[in-house]
Amino acid sequence: MIAIVSFLVMIGLMLFNVPIAVCTGFASIVGIILSDGISYMTFVQRMYVGMDSFTLIAVPLFMLCGRFMAIGGITKDLIELSNALVGRFKGGLAYVNIVASMFFAGITGSAAADTASVGGILIPAMIDKGYDKDVTVAVTATSSTIGVMIPPSIPMVVFGVAASASIGKLFMGGIIPGILVGAALLLVSWVFAKKRNYPAEAAMSRKEFFHAIFKGIPALMTVLIILGGITTGFFTPTEAAGVAALYTFLLGRFMYRELSIKDIPGIMLEVAITTGQVVLMIATASALGWVFAQQNVPAIISSAVLGLTTNKYVLLLLINLLLLFVGTWMDLSPAVMIFCPILLPIVTALGMDPVHFGVIMVINLAIGLFTPPVGVCLFLACGIAKVSITDTIKAFLPYFLSMVVVLLLITYCEPLVMFLPNLLMG
Repeated sequence: MIAIVSFLVMIGLMLFNVPIAVCTGFASIVGIILSDGISYMTFVQRMYVGMDSFTLIAVPLFMLCGRFMAIGGITKDLIELSNALVGRFKGGLAYVNIVASMFFAGITGSAAADTASVGGILIPAMIDKGYDKDVTVAVTATSSTIGVMIPPSIPMVVFGVAASASIGKLFMGGIIPGILVGAALLLVSWVFAKKRNYPAEAAMSRKEFFHAIFKGIPALMTVLIILGGITTGFFTPTEAAGVAALYTFLLGRFMYRELSIKDIPGIMLEVAITTGQVVLMIATASALGWVFAQQNVPAIISSAVLGLTTNKYVLLLLINLLLLFVGTWMDLSPAVMIFCPILLPIVTALGMDPVHFGVIMVINLAIGLFTPPVGVCLFLACGIAKVSITDTIKAFLPYFLSMVVVLLLITYCEPLVMFLPNLLMG
């Protein structure tokens, strides 16, 4: 009963557009007040425990990478590299948008950073070239979510902390699904390009092509540093994030020479504010998760769900539907902290590897990043394009459905997720 009251308090506050950290925090306090024999200081203690993780230091460091890239001129070179690879095809800028997001995903681990950086450059360019605003917004918002699939991934770091799972294996598990999502979005964009007769970009000369490749290689080395260091055991994920932040700073400062020392205080302040918001959400969600655990919610739900059916495929479908729904109204990090302890016992009872489930959960909730009413990537893209969300729905649906198809593929075909973790990390 106490857990139900806490949950209803959280939902009720969300309906009034109260910040998610306040919703989960207030719901936690209500649950603790209603519980007998639990000190009010438990709320503060559980918040501290939720934040007390060395691994979470990777979150601001990956954010720092994204800001150094955007201001240091690295994003432009990744876009130019993408243009060299796919721009010459019909509807080329849509393909460039997706491929650039895939490259960007391998460095920052943030979907919102992808939307702001890549979308800030490509959305105006696509509109100027005659692309419809609905397709421009849809392709930008959906491709940006690849940022939380292809490593590094901030939500996978959060899941690893919540589930005590290997973050290195989670990173490896996200590579193939991220590529599949990119391929699905490219296919939908190809259909739109044919149907609406979008233009191709001018073909590059051989010299221009190799110049773009050469300039893009230093940025892509960031991916090698992160993944190579983690898979070989040379770095922990947190250390890899620190080295990547230093590397992108050096690139922007000394190679591209667009990052000024004067920019550093502003960048640090921006990253600190964003980190504070994310970590506060994680802390209060951790406290609410503890309240649910005290009320034995995970065991009750696990028994109830397994009592309905023991069919693995039906249960996984129901879990996917639940997470898709949750993703439409709750931010990714607190959703992971709250629902991971509830759903993980169910999937482990089915024999699923926690790494496999972690990738499924992150991709489910990533779809919510471009789905109203919360969809931060969709709101950012619409803001850049100066168009309302309702005007983008027609183009948005095919991209949404393509990602759901990939989600079902990775849910029911475990090797798509587990092949690389098992191959590279045993």
